[in-house]
Amino acid sequence: MSDDGIFMKFVVIDDDPTGSQTVHDCLLLLKWDYSTLVKGFESESNLFFILANTRSLSENDAKFTIKEICKNLKTVLASKAYAQEIIFISRGDSTLRGHNFLEPNALNSCLGPFDATFHIPAFIEGKRLTINGSHFVDKKLIHKTIFAKDKIFGYETSIVKNLLFQKSKSQIKLDDIQNLVLADLEILDDEENNIVFKKLKSLKNNKHVIVDVENYSQLNKFSLIIKKLTKQKKFLFRTAASFISSITEKKSNSHDGIFFSNLRIKNKEKKFLPGLVIVGSYVELSTLQLKNLLEISNCDSIELDVFEFFRIISSGNYHRQRNLFKNKYLREIRFSFEKGKSPVLFTSRNFMSLDNSEQLNFYNLLALFIAELVANLKYEIGYLISKGGITTNVILSKGLNADYVYLEGQILTGISVVTHNLKNDEKLPIITHPGNIGNKDSLVEIWKVMENKNNF
Repeated sequence: MSDDGIFMKFVVIDDDPTGSQTVHDCLLLLKWDYSTLVKGFESESNLFFILANTRSLSENDAKFTIKEICKNLKTVLASKAYAQEIIFISRGDSTLRGHNFLEPNALNSCLGPFDATFHIPAFIEGKRLTINGSHFVDKKLIHKTIFAKDKIFGYETSIVKNLLFQKSKSQIKLDDIQNLVLADLEILDDEENNIVFKKLKSLKNNKHVIVDVENYSQLNKFSLIIKKLTKQKKFLFRTAASFISSITEKKSNSHDGIFFSNLRIKNKEKKFLPGLVIVGSYVELSTLQLKNLLEISNCDSIELDVFEFFRIISSGNYHRQRNLFKNKYLREIRFSFEKGKSPVLFTSRNFMSLDNSEQLNFYNLLALFIAELVANLKYEIGYLISKGGITTNVILSKGLNADYVYLEGQILTGISVVTHNLKNDEKLPIITHPGNIGNKDSLVEIWKVMENKNNF
């Protein structure tokens, strides 16, 4: 409920499963059929996420998915008389990868018209900040980082306005994109004669506004004003994770390591089942985190050869070879379990160079293969650590066939734990670790928490 007594429900359409990394205790929907969406609207939390996984899709497929979600949302809202104000948020990557114009534009077409779309890519916890319209990662202009070299969503500017203009393919004019800079936020208040308040109140015709953010006090001030204007204006948001915790007032949880380690499933003899670690992300940080984890003797290294997988899916005798390949890895993982070790399955670190559409298709086929492995092992494991957005989403939606998962909270800053109800009434904890988050020891620290080996 806002300060004005207005009940609000925040619906976050997330382009991968990691955008809930600053909040806790809510549903993450893997499907968006009528009954699943109703579960989200009728859940106790003031927000829920729809994991659209659009970052793994081509522009056409992403647009189709957003339209399908919107169509179903409209059906639910038309048939149910919800008392809350509904606020829609399109969650995107804090390193600016993804369909940054296409997704909010599709939402405006389907759920609008909106008076404005606010672009707020700041992720304060990850030191991704927007200052004077430029985006930074740990004080470095983002176009000078490894993220700007992304094979599919790369870019050459740190000026968010210019990036948005380029991504729109000139569908919006550069002069029509506004900046709400730090100096504006400093003087912003909710008095009717406040110059910045009046500016926000006068927005119309889906004006695009880039919002500077350096800290939570600025973001919270902006969120408060947005809530004040909710009855008068219809706004859309394309944001990273920090805005979601600010506008919903759901801060990171206060659970300790014991809470998370106790989520681990036990067998009939009350002994903890083994854990499984999967690393699908290719970013440099992921490789460093993986290297450090594999230095622990209790962790078993299992490398998934992506070149061999590509050869198999490109061959004539596809299904037989693929099954043999899958059974090989299932044997290796189960052998690790028998030895009392934690198998760490990771995609080989050599990058496969394909064109954009082939690259997306290959990533999705590879993620689906990994999800099938998890499907075969789901009753044999006590927890799962999954690193990489596309991989994690496909594991949840296809491997575990989940309609939704429950967000317990963060095991480390920006790294969430969700639980999925298995058919045997057990709740499997899954650590959803974004590819570009954490430090070199994050995977090690998470493994130690789940294994209750903090003094290891």
